[in-house]
Amino acid sequence: MNRVLVIDDEPGIANLISWCLDPLGVGVVLASGLESALDVARDGNIGLVLLDFDLGDEDGMEILPRLREEPALRTVPFVAFTAHDSRRREAFAGGVVSFIARPFAGADLRTTVEMHLAR
Repeated sequence: MNRVLVIDDEPGIANLISWCLDPLGVGVVLASGLESALDVARDGNIGLVLLDFDLGDEDGMEILPRLREEPALRTVPFVAFTAHDSRRREAFAGGVVSFIARPFAGADLRTTVEMHLAR
């Protein structure tokens, strides 16, 4: 089963995303920053990454190039998942395939995840 890697420093967000994605039968795993995301990615079966920009001490856009260097994530689509709509252009320039503004609608999240996992 493909898993969705959620990189966010808010642990409760993984529960919310898991609940939203449950109808798709998708596993959700949470990482709080670069190092934990790399550990999860190396375990394999990541089909999509939801990347928050505001990770406390880290900036999602600053760690994106390092995540892309990881062999297990090179071909995995990244979706920006953040409350900072003003960074939409920067996100697409950095290589994300979609942008989900928080707060989000569960149906929008499911549609985006399903579309990119199908690739």
